[in-house]
Amino acid sequence: MEAKLVMHHDDPPCEARLDSNYCCPECGFPPDMRCMALYFYCPTCDMKLKDMKCPICKQTFEPTY
Repeated sequence: MEAKLVMHHDDPPCEARLDSNYCCPECGFPPDMRCMALYFYCPTCDMKLKDMKCPICKQTFEPTY
């Protein structure tokens, strides 16, 4: 199983997870390419990985680029 990549609005103080419409659910602005970041998430728990390990199920993933 591979970790999934999830796009976030990365413009402090806003770090919201972006949905398919690319409009930030927190601030309401569409972020430009400089204000977006990709994070690895556990496909089972839907949680952001810390050091490629899920904080809930403790499963470890290999980075896939």
